[in-house]
Amino acid sequence: MSAHATADVLIVGGGPAGCAAAYWLASRGHDVTVIERRRFPRSKACGDVLSPRAVAQLRDLGLGGSLQRWHRLDSVVITAHGASRELEWPRHPDLARFGVTARRRDLDETLAEHAAAAGARILFGHDAIEPIVERGFVRGATIRSADGVSSSVSAPYVVVADGANSTFGRALGTFRTRGWPFATAIRSYWPSPRHDDHRLEVSLDLVDRSGDAIPGYGWVAPIGDGTVNVGALVLSTARDIKSLNVAHLLDEFVDSIATRWDLDPAAVAGVVRVGRIPIGGSVQPTAGPSFLVVGDAAGAASPFTGMGVDASFETARMAADVIHEALTESGPTALQHYPRRLAERYGEQYKTGRLSARALGRPAVMRRYAAAVTHSDTLAAATLRTMLGMLRPGVPAVAESAARAASTVLRLAPDA
Repeated sequence: MSAHATADVLIVGGGPAGCAAAYWLASRGHDVTVIERRRFPRSKACGDVLSPRAVAQLRDLGLGGSLQRWHRLDSVVITAHGASRELEWPRHPDLARFGVTARRRDLDETLAEHAAAAGARILFGHDAIEPIVERGFVRGATIRSADGVSSSVSAPYVVVADGANSTFGRALGTFRTRGWPFATAIRSYWPSPRHDDHRLEVSLDLVDRSGDAIPGYGWVAPIGDGTVNVGALVLSTARDIKSLNVAHLLDEFVDSIATRWDLDPAAVAGVVRVGRIPIGGSVQPTAGPSFLVVGDAAGAASPFTGMGVDASFETARMAADVIHEALTESGPTALQHYPRRLAERYGEQYKTGRLSARALGRPAVMRRYAAAVTHSDTLAAATLRTMLGMLRPGVPAVAESAARAASTVLRLAPDA
């Protein structure tokens, strides 16, 4: 590219959030440039699970056909302390009735190709090394290619989508609220004859070396390609989080499910990946005079599950809507609608999750909770619906009624 290029919108980061935002903006006729420092395919510390929320977003993106080539998940099995409950995905009028597993390398490439087909310009192997700021407005970025050549892209609006360790966001002043929980995830792949099972397994009985229950879960996600994705997620509210070795935790979890999934713990089929994830809206600010922050860069992952792809799609779409309004009608003031939309969509749910994470950090509470969920269909179904963010407004069911009852309490409760 030339030493200086221009665009209507510069997007820093080419993962699910960045490419979804690029698609929505480019498909409306805007000139979009995406800067992605890595070259695809790439691997991430991800469970590869796309929930019904993510599936619905992929359909809206026009990628319903791609869902056919990924492995379908029809139900979720929750296990703990020798008991288990199998549940269908919660019903929701606006969402899919199934999930899928898609390796992140495949998902990311599919989304990038789709955004490019819509007209977005994607620069792989380029790093946004610093923002261009003029009179307090971010107006683009200085970028550097893999071979060290520097250039710049100017744009009236910037979307920050460079993931959980958002260096570009921090350069603009974003920060994670230190007292709020975060999550650490670790995963890899193992060959298993059950690779084509259509059930996602979630285990709530992780323990540390002392045998104390840990706030978090282990998962087994069949990929359908001969392997299963096996991993564990731990919340930072765990009592001894600083001394917890997540690699040992994964080893022990794999040993515990080896017989059930007919796998050899020593036959790991991929690189073990570890990632630290800001969760529950813990990153602020999410908007500036000319920039918006989306996906993991905004800490949008669920505080219940650590899953972030669905929120990445959703926040990217919100951001694209707001920037489209700014470009066509209202100007920069439109960007201030974005934080309000985030609060309306996620505010109470994420505060509930953060407070729950603190309670579950007590081993006795976590153990009782796991036992209760696996011994009650009603509680298990309500828990799954709440954790997945699939509540239905106005429906008098257990999860929705509990959420409405908690709403008043949440307004009075201190944040966490």
